[in-house]
Amino acid sequence: MGKRAIRYTKAFMERAVRLGDASDQPIAAVARDLGIRYQTLYEWMRKAGKTKRRTDVGGLQTVADDGPVTGTPEAMQAEIARLQRELEETKKQLEFAKKAAAFFAQQSK
Repeated sequence: MGKRAIRYTKAFMERAVRLGDASDQPIAAVARDLGIRYQTLYEWMRKAGKTKRRTDVGGLQTVADDGPVTGTPEAMQAEIARLQRELEETKKQLEFAKKAAAFFAQQSK
């Protein structure tokens, strides 16, 4: 009997790709935190054009930074839009973390 394929919602896949792209952690660590296989997240990120090139510096894995975006105005606008979306997601995560901290602080009293 073969394993049954797991179906993920589009929203979950998009969020996983955003987390994988924004995280300083390796893709494998993000996948493990999300409870999915590394290959699954990598494939989603590859299809979204969000794979990271990593380098190993002194035993530490880092994301290679290719510098500022250059090129056509359309490419720069696309990068600005991506950064604005990333900023909004980060603001939401920060707000959630604040609420969680307040909740747990209240529970510990």
